[in-house]
Amino acid sequence: QQLSGINAVFYYSTGIFKDAGVKQPIYATIGAGVVNTVFTVVSLFLVERAGRRTLHLVGLGGMAVCATIMTLALALKTILPWTSYISIFGTFAFVALFEIGPGPIPWFIVSELFSQGPRPAAVAVAGFCNWGSNFLVGMLFPYAEKLLGPYVFLIFVVFL
Repeated sequence: QQLSGINAVFYYSTGIFKDAGVKQPIYATIGAGVVNTVFTVVSLFLVERAGRRTLHLVGLGGMAVCATIMTLALALKTILPWTSYISIFGTFAFVALFEIGPGPIPWFIVSELFSQGPRPAAVAVAGFCNWGSNFLVGMLFPYAEKLLGPYVFLIFVVFL
């Protein structure tokens, strides 16, 4: 989950939008939060209809495409100023796709993978790994962004 880059997007979204040339980046960040909330609710209805595997794979593939779009939009912002809108769209779609697949589905899998006895320990280990990688992504993203510039999201494409 965390190596998808979702928390890098949320922690640093205002800066990402500012770098993309968005004039009021705070409003785009609020928009990303609204998309996150809306698609969390949408995923509740989709999970039983479409199936966990389908949603997870669509979410991962879509996030990879969106991260690539975000990379291209950020890389081309000096040549094509209108790519800031593409950046916003890519980020919103990235968040939406995370919430219909890679956000909730792994938690279902962890709880269903283990029988009743070892389940609490397995969920605890999964939570520890989740928050540990969240911490690492959150701490290392600014350095990666400084090093790679607009191509930073390609790191997450590799993990997706």
